[in-house]
Amino acid sequence: MALTKIEVDGIEDWREYDFGGRVYRIDNPVSVEFRVGGSTHRVVDQDGIAHCVPAPGFEGCVLRWKGAVVA
Repeated sequence: MALTKIEVDGIEDWREYDFGGRVYRIDNPVSVEFRVGGSTHRVVDQDGIAHCVPAPGFEGCVLRWKGAVVA
């Protein structure tokens, strides 16, 4: 099953994943890839680093971001 990819370059300034007070921040995200119903997703940043994080709602994850809502 292929991943769904959303380009967020120039749309989101940053994303934060909050795990009950433990925050993981990704600056300058470029794309988000996921499988519908999956428990993780990938975020690639401007430096080409891929971050694999729990999807919102999994492992207590809450997602925040600065920028437009694209999906």
